Amino acid sequence: MRDNMAKTIPYGKQTITDEDVKAVADVLRSEYLTTGPKVGEFEAALCKYTGAKHAVAVNSGTSALDIAVAALELPAGSEIITTPFTFVASANCALYNNCKPVFADIDSRTYNIDPDAIKKKITKKTRAIVYVDYAGQPCEIDELREIAGKHSLALIEDAAHSLGAEYKGKRVGTFADMTCFSFHPVKHITTGEGGAVTTQSDELASKLRMLRSHGIDKTPQERATYLYDMKMLGRNYRITDFQCALGISQLKKIADNLKQRENVAQLYGKLLAGMPVTLPYVSPEVRHAWHLYVVLLDK
Repeated sequence: MRDNMAKTIPYGKQTITDEDVKAVADVLRSEYLTTGPKVGEFEAALCKYTGAKHAVAVNSGTSALDIAVAALELPAGSEIITTPFTFVASANCALYNNCKPVFADIDSRTYNIDPDAIKKKITKKTRAIVYVDYAGQPCEIDELREIAGKHSLALIEDAAHSLGAEYKGKRVGTFADMTCFSFHPVKHITTGEGGAVTTQSDELASKLRMLRSHGIDKTPQERATYLYDMKMLGRNYRITDFQCALGISQLKKIADNLKQRENVAQLYGKLLAGMPVTLPYVSPEVRHAWHLYVVLLDK
């Protein structure tokens, strides 16, 4: 069994430096392990990097998707259009909130959700679209925003694959009503487990912050006298300070991470040229973040 494990190529492997270890160790020796200052610092760093007005850090990308849908406060039975070509969390976030996921087919070149397929799935019950930047390539965002505007639909971008990706020269993080990121070890930066939602909306940001902490309207520091209200039905999706310290340190190195992924993708392209596979298509309008390098077998 040990020999078989030695021959296995891992799905992904985090890169942790001495600076990362020191950042975490410093917090472990500090007063706060959770709900402390590093959470806000990490959120501010994410805002600066993505251009978003607000960032709400949580304990996973799945949690980020859950509270993004919950913040919309949709009626039970509402339909949310999403892609079938993704991780389960992109659809489960609808189910968690008593909504129905409706699958629209993908584009045969990008493997992202097809805007024309979305149009065919819209009904009177449709309230939102959750689109996924598959493999790290942003979707056709202008078309999605046009569809959402025409039908008064909320847009949630599942950017678990695409931190640092760009659409028409602008980084992912502000195109949708809410953008959800993941910081799992296989992603571009890691906090161990972790995620975040970015938004330009003050109202949505306020709801997101409540939803990550039981729906309570005050932070632990603000409710020292135990006078607080539960305004929404939330869960404990809080992220720790030592995770956020790691995230801050990791985010400083994301440019190198993205460049390394681009170099590997170029190498794969050279080595696979002439093979009986279809190589990844990259839209000229985007900078691909290369979370995955996906080939299609010709036979």
